[in-house]
Amino acid sequence: MATRAISRAFGRRFAWGWLACIPLAFVIVATWGFAAHAQDEVVAADVQVILDNIWITIAAILVIFMNAGFGMLETGFCRQKNAVNVLTKNLIVFALATLSFWAMGYALAFSPGNTFFGYQGGFFLAGIGAEDIVEGLTLTVPVFFLFQVAFAGTAATIVSGAVAERVKFSSFLIFSILLTAICYPITTHWVWG
Repeated sequence: MATRAISRAFGRRFAWGWLACIPLAFVIVATWGFAAHAQDEVVAADVQVILDNIWITIAAILVIFMNAGFGMLETGFCRQKNAVNVLTKNLIVFALATLSFWAMGYALAFSPGNTFFGYQGGFFLAGIGAEDIVEGLTLTVPVFFLFQVAFAGTAATIVSGAVAERVKFSSFLIFSILLTAICYPITTHWVWG
């Protein structure tokens, strides 16, 4: 009888799976409370680093979502028969941009070197730990990398809109790898390196 009353109260709009979220939310909140109670005293500088990293992570995620927006824009400008190809291209280009920037781009952009590009280590992010702080900033290297790779991928995605339906897929992938592994990082080194 009680389940029938609950079913009528929630109607078809409410899925029963959501009821499982209530105890899960309680467990998460209780765990956080106990963890916060057991912590040492927090230093203001540590809080600043944490807040800066959270903010830059949110900003990087928004830039990554911008790639989806560019994909939708390009799809709207293309013929219907090419819609799936354009969206696939944008997804693959961002993945390749991430890999090429990880392998080579970050080192060319932010490792020590000369005024043209960096060349002293950092390829494949070798020797860089998750807790390392970027020199001159209050950001950890993984968060800074995410932020920078978001813009490198966006640079390749912007170009993909200009050449939609006009270039071979394999040629554009090669161009994207070269752009995000060499061209974009060198320019980044000139400005921020």
